[in-house]
Amino acid sequence: MKDARLLIVDDEPHYRQLLSERLSRRGWATFTAASAHEALNIAETVGVDVALIDIMMAGMDGLALFEQLRQMDPVIEGIILTGHANVDTAIKAMKLGAFDYLSKPYKLSELEIVVDRAFERRQLNHRCAGLVAQVEHLKGRSGDRMVGESPAWLQTINMARKAAVQDVPVLVTGDSGSGKEGIAAAIHHWSQRTANVFVPLNCGALPDNLLESELFGHRRGAFTGAVGDKEGLFQVASSGTLFLDEIGELQPSGQAKLLRVMETGEFRPLGQTALRRTETRVIAATNRDLMAEVKAGRFREDLYYRLNVLSIRVPPLRERRSDIPLLIAHLMARSKAEIRDIEPAAMARLVEYSWPGNVRELRNIVERMLMLVEGPRITESLVGSLISEPKDRTRGSHSPRFDHMMSLDEMDRAYVRWVLAQCDGNISTAARKLKISRSTLYRYVEEGEGKASA
Repeated sequence: MKDARLLIVDDEPHYRQLLSERLSRRGWATFTAASAHEALNIAETVGVDVALIDIMMAGMDGLALFEQLRQMDPVIEGIILTGHANVDTAIKAMKLGAFDYLSKPYKLSELEIVVDRAFERRQLNHRCAGLVAQVEHLKGRSGDRMVGESPAWLQTINMARKAAVQDVPVLVTGDSGSGKEGIAAAIHHWSQRTANVFVPLNCGALPDNLLESELFGHRRGAFTGAVGDKEGLFQVASSGTLFLDEIGELQPSGQAKLLRVMETGEFRPLGQTALRRTETRVIAATNRDLMAEVKAGRFREDLYYRLNVLSIRVPPLRERRSDIPLLIAHLMARSKAEIRDIEPAAMARLVEYSWPGNVRELRNIVERMLMLVEGPRITESLVGSLISEPKDRTRGSHSPRFDHMMSLDEMDRAYVRWVLAQCDGNISTAARKLKISRSTLYRYVEEGEGKASA
């Protein structure tokens, strides 16, 4: 039970020693206190997961102590121990949020089970909080990030699968909207952490002080507006994956704190002196040249190398044009619109477009096409009204600028794959719609697969 911290509070020395020795053998890191004051100091200094508290102590009693511990850490689990069983006391303990209430004498084997279950509930609470954060972030987002068969995309997916098994920090680079978060989520899904949470955070979306609160949490009163305690994402995502998008936006103070938690596994919530531990895996992403930022003095060199243990580049959509028909088919299939047909000329126009906004822009264009289409199929004129290329000043006309121009053969194969997807893989139906023979269609498919694997 790595990094599970147990606080034992009892004014009888032999009980403290007995419980500490017994539970240490089960993998717990145990801390003992003879009084409530000593217990609060320990909790403030090291942070604990579960507290075993004797209810009858000089000065502050066990229930008052547990209430104060809960104010310090709202998700700490407490087990109340007493030599005087009392129903009213047990009810009060449960109302305060105690996990269980045991009367002395109790079996140590029974206590061990209760302690383990208390820690499991603490972990479950963290995981549920992470799932809520994850679901809220992903509401309304489509699952189009993993669609593609182009060599550039397959190479990226292959790198992501290799990174998944390494359990080290990963830096994902690529243009805005190219699908960096999708790659990060895939790495988490394919990793040994898949049963735990994947929590994304956009570092450029929050001011510096609020970003630190999101990452590390805060205690009530730590700053203006902190009306309650808040768990940080490093705590929520412990044993899971924290995805830090736009990492290049992180300010110097945030960079220093991020470096510390990545190197030591420890962090301190704002307004609190106790250190917390985390085993979170960090995957960061940026559309900036971080090495150039390092040379310019805007990004820490030591943090750059800590984040960049493995690096994955996500290709822009203009470098994977053969995937565009597949992405469009996927997005149209996911929509509630009944329109599924698109003119070949319209598809060619979409494939030729430079897509400066990448997959994010493609998703937006598909949604607009499906809202604005008036006939039974999407036409070239509709596509032309929604996309435009920057004017070529040297020629005085609108001309696409591509890093890679698709050949007519590549475009034909891409369109054939799109039609096949629309027909749910039915060769006969697709061949009939394309007005070609089944053997010709097979040839297109086989040639496409051969080129993709080459």
